[in-house]
Formats: sequence, C-alpha cells, structure tokens
Amino acid sequence: MTQSIHESVPVQEGTEIPVKEILCTLSARWSVEVMAELDGGRRRFNELTRRLEGINHKVLIETLHKLQRDGYVRGPLTSSKNSTVRLVGYELTELGVTLLQLVNGVREWLDEHEQKIVDARSDFDWTKREMEFMKE
Repeated sequence: MTQSIHESVPVQEGTEIPVKEILCTLSARWSVEVMAELDGGRRRFNELTRRLEGINHKVLIETLHKLQRDGYVRGPLTSSKNSTVRLVGYELTELGVTLLQLVNGVREWLDEHEQKIVDARSDFDWTKREMEFMKE
C-alpha cells in the first residue's frame, strides 16, 4: 500500500517523521546536487562551493546541515555517542549512498520519458489556449 505524503513514518516508539518533511528536504533546490558532488568522495566546504556553481555559503551550510540532520551526509558536525572523530570535509553516509541510487534511477526514468513529458505539456498548453480562445 502506498503511503500518502501527509502520513508519518514511524521511527521509534512515540516518534514519527512526516513523509512530507523528508520529501521537502530532498526536493530543496540544492540537496540532490550537493549529494551528487559528494558521490565522488569526501569534499571540503570550499571545494563544494567552487564545484556547485551559483550556491552561496549560507545556502550551502543550511543544505549540508539538513542533509546531516537526516543522516545522508557526515561532516564536521556529525558525531555519535561512541565516536569523537572530527571529519575534515563532508561525505555521503551509507543512507545517503542508497538514496542517491534511487535519485539516479529517477533521473534515468526522466531521461527515458523526457519526450513524452514534453509532448504532454505541449498538448496541455495548446488545449488550454484553445479553451481560453473559445471563451472569448
């Protein structure tokens, strides 16, 4: 059964994460691009800034923090109860790698179906213009 984006994913007893919240983080302007840059291995902050053309420091920091918070990225603010290791730079976690694989699958699907989407949009736009013209 497919879950609605308005439902929550049970995590631990008494704790839930709204699916919509997770999707919002992933659909944010830079999230997937940052993760794709980290797919090549650990990157320092300034290197990410140079490689991600058009992103500013504030937005990159916010994006990295959101991705770290959800466990997709490990970086200087990442620690665990059993570890005191400080990382220099950012890298994908195992969770981030599996998520990026899914995103790449969606990209492949989009590449395969791009023309159908373009055609559907064109048909819709043409029909909408015709309907508006007929109202006049």
